Amino acid sequence: NNGTILVYPSSLERDPHGMTRWNNYWHKFPYIGRFGDNIHIRDLPSDFRGIDVMDYFVSTKDSDNGGMVVSCGSPGEVSNNVREGFQFDVKVDEGYTRTGHLHYSHNRNIIWIMIALGARDQLRQRVSWAMAQILVVVSEEVASQQDQSEHFLVYYDIFVRNAFGNYRDVLKEISYNPLMAQNLSYLRSRSSAYMLARYKIKTSADENFAREIMQLFTMGLIKLNMDGSPK
Repeated sequence: NNGTILVYPSSLERDPHGMTRWNNYWHKFPYIGRFGDNIHIRDLPSDFRGIDVMDYFVSTKDSDNGGMVVSCGSPGEVSNNVREGFQFDVKVDEGYTRTGHLHYSHNRNIIWIMIALGARDQLRQRVSWAMAQILVVVSEEVASQQDQSEHFLVYYDIFVRNAFGNYRDVLKEISYNPLMAQNLSYLRSRSSAYMLARYKIKTSADENFAREIMQLFTMGLIKLNMDGSPK
């Protein structure tokens, strides 16, 4: 399928190499399965569950629920009331919502605007929005981000729930959120101790989130006085 085959060891004249290179770098390749295995799309690493992969293997999509989507919302979330005139589509096959001609990727924008403009707890909504501008998830960093309406709304609900709570609780919840794991690349990151004990390989864990949570989300780069002025 016009793919790439890695051969180890190789005695090719232009690029000879032994097994050492593979032994040093094999853990950087996402493991999917063995040649000839049947793999469910739901079991693929998140980086491989993109639109292109889904479209290519459309005839082999595995579905146990007749094409419907089962989604787990935020804590305390209630189901939609169809009498209210708006039905939430996680995703529909033709790509457009049942409520009009808007693409399903606009679902989260529609819901956010409805709440931001019409909710009675305006102070909570504004505090939530402010936190969302600090604890940012970049949609382009999330695999199949157009399909992730429910996921993005669940992430935003962290700020809504904790708008008047403890900032430490917010940091804990975003740290365990899968969108943040993809955004700051610590999804499936493994510690140096684990890799050494399990695979006898010296490597480094992904430190992107550790840097970001201190540099951008909490402490910052400048030591401050209690009134916020630089020391």
